[in-house]
Amino acid sequence: MAKPAPLPKDTAKGKEPAGPDVPDKDKTPTKRPGTSGTELGLRANREKASSAFQRAAKAEQAYRAKRQARAARQDVADGKKHLKEGWGHAKAGLQCLARAARAVPSVVREKQVARREKGDAKRAEQAEKKRRKLEEEIERAKREKGDEPAGEEAAA
Repeated sequence: MAKPAPLPKDTAKGKEPAGPDVPDKDKTPTKRPGTSGTELGLRANREKASSAFQRAAKAEQAYRAKRQARAARQDVADGKKHLKEGWGHAKAGLQCLARAARAVPSVVREKQVARREKGDAKRAEQAEKKRRKLEEEIERAKREKGDEPAGEEAAA
C-alpha cells in the first residue's frame, strides 16, 4: 500500500499545518502504487495469448496460401491439357475446312449438272407433250378431211 504523504515543513515559520482536508499547492504528487502480481500475470497471459494468436494467424495464412497455390497449379495443368486438346481439334477443323474449300468447285459443278439434268428432263417432257399434241392435231385433221382411213395408218 501507499505511504501517507509527509507533512509540509511550514510549521516552523509560524503557520499552522494544513490538515488532511485542505489541499496544499506545494505538495508533490504521490507515486502510483506498485503493480501487483495478479496484474503482471494477467498482462503476461495477454501478451502470450496475443503472440499465440499472431502465430496462429500466420499459420492459417500460410495454410490458405498453400491450399490456393495447390488449386492454382491444378488449374494451370488442366488449362494446359484443355488448350492442347483444343489446338488439336482446331487444327483438325481447319484441315477439314481447307479440304471443303478445295472441294467447292466440285460441289458447284454437281449442282450445275443436277440443274442441267432437271432442265433436260423438263424440256424432254415438254417436247413429248408437244409431239403428242401435234400428233393428235394431225390425226384430227386427217379424220376431218377423211383422206386416209384409220386402218391404213395402223398398217404403216
